[in-house]
Amino acid sequence: MSKIELRLTDVQPPTPEAKRTIYRDIANLPSTVKLGLTIRYFNHDDESLYFQITGSGTGYTFGTVNLGSLASGANAYKNLDEFASRAKPSAGDLPSGEMEETITLTLKAYTDSGYTNLKWTFERTITIHWINSEDATFTLDEEDNFDDGTVQGWATSGPWAGTVAVATDYVLSSPYSLKNTRQHTGGVPSTYTTNVYKQFTTPNKDKVFAIIDMRLGRGSASVNHLSNSILKDSDILIYINTPPYNKWIRHVVPLPKNTTLTITIERNVNWQGSPDYSYLWLDDFKIISK
Repeated sequence: MSKIELRLTDVQPPTPEAKRTIYRDIANLPSTVKLGLTIRYFNHDDESLYFQITGSGTGYTFGTVNLGSLASGANAYKNLDEFASRAKPSAGDLPSGEMEETITLTLKAYTDSGYTNLKWTFERTITIHWINSEDATFTLDEEDNFDDGTVQGWATSGPWAGTVAVATDYVLSSPYSLKNTRQHTGGVPSTYTTNVYKQFTTPNKDKVFAIIDMRLGRGSASVNHLSNSILKDSDILIYINTPPYNKWIRHVVPLPKNTTLTITIERNVNWQGSPDYSYLWLDDFKIISK
């Protein structure tokens, strides 16, 4: 086993981690697109090490992030927001609405806080699978844009559920988005989970994708989103550690065909005890197939 390791799932070493693919949709993206992801890195060495992450790929510009010290035997999650960028592929770059490319993530471990004495390097190749959801080869099977003034079947439940309703403060397509609001009225600090979900039956097609555009917000720093996940039933498809606020983020996930399933957006939130709010917005949700 390598002395350091980089993973994109919660699969524990020494169990091998399967090939990872990141799915992206070019529809309505800006001319320069950003890539963020959550990594999990491991120190199997017998001493504390200072970790650093960067990457490479044709047409990409990557940042370099110093992750700090990690003790022997320990592991940690890190969300790399806007870690890389590239020019948005054109529709012509995606024959039949799809294209694949690869990027390489490079994890380095140093013995010093100045990141000068390199001890270990670990590389991981990731497939980027681009789709164009507006391509004529895809069928639009579901579109939830909430512009009829209803929540279109989305719901929330449980003691920490909050409310779901249409909203106009942040939208991708006017006049409405879906907004989940959790109000904190004061009390003992706690960590809680809020779920927003809907059940679907997927079409009997070989390729099925869900496109999920969402945004997180909060009243103040007394509320912290510890993580944000997208689940298919109980399976975690996307996990973001300490997700960013006040920006729309797109997630694309493949789904099984001809299956009834529930898609859940799960927020794990830490609340410090003073009256406050946490928010989730969702707009222009789509399921497409071919």
